[in-house]
Amino acid sequence: MSLLAQPKHGGLRTLGDMEHPAYSQLRPVTDNVGVVLAPNPSYAALEGTNSWVVRGANDTASVVIDPGPQDEGHLNVLHSKATGTEDNPAQIAMVLLTHRHADHANGAHRFRQLSGAPVRAFDQQYCFGGEALKDGEIISVEGLTPTIEVLHTPGHTSDCVCFLIHSNGGETDEDVEAIITGDTIAGRHTTMISETDGDLGAYLETLAALRDRGRGIPLLPGHGPDQPDTSEVAERYIERRELRLQQVKDALKELGDDASVADIVDHIYTDVDPVLRDAAAQSTRVTLRFLKGQ
Repeated sequence: MSLLAQPKHGGLRTLGDMEHPAYSQLRPVTDNVGVVLAPNPSYAALEGTNSWVVRGANDTASVVIDPGPQDEGHLNVLHSKATGTEDNPAQIAMVLLTHRHADHANGAHRFRQLSGAPVRAFDQQYCFGGEALKDGEIISVEGLTPTIEVLHTPGHTSDCVCFLIHSNGGETDEDVEAIITGDTIAGRHTTMISETDGDLGAYLETLAALRDRGRGIPLLPGHGPDQPDTSEVAERYIERRELRLQQVKDALKELGDDASVADIVDHIYTDVDPVLRDAAAQSTRVTLRFLKGQ
């Protein structure tokens, strides 16, 4: 079995009693994917950033997805886990980024120095020694059993991608064992939409695509615990966004089209924690921008 894993319920795998969160460990999650949790907990990052290692049992190559923040300790642990053991070594063939945000990508340049592996992202300016990712691309690496499908999933940011892990190198959804979602879908709570280049309309389309393609497929998020069904989580996200969208529409009807963001937040988020007020305001501004563009 891959990554020294033993079977667990729902098709997921674990190593003994190792469960999320587990810092500085390679925690096996599916047949060909394990995670090293970065020690950067915060409100936005939950317990920290999930750095994913894609490698089949006895594969001579591995791929790292989202090396995380520029934390030397974490990057060295991640490098050690992704290169295997003396008896079962692997070479890191490539580093992939789900998007540009610091908690996912700031360690990429340093990790390239440690590993020698090229870094690829959807936006060329975040690539180091590698080409930009393309929507629909199937990444195949010599010495690596699974292939990795690139799915452009804008919304959180314009450069967001998800990665579908094909366990047998296939190009259909029949052998997709997991979807790595970055910040597009988190393992707990919801995801903010960037005010700079995020887009609620694009995000709703992205969530619909993940709902349709992710039925019964494990969700491996950028933050928080893995979930057994990507489709179910995507559907909850859609329902939540549509609820907030309707609440803003109703608030505008009652308060008037010229209502301020602060007034709308007060109207909708009647019991919001003061700590979360800025996040509520950002969500409201993104929603208003979407409504004005309709």
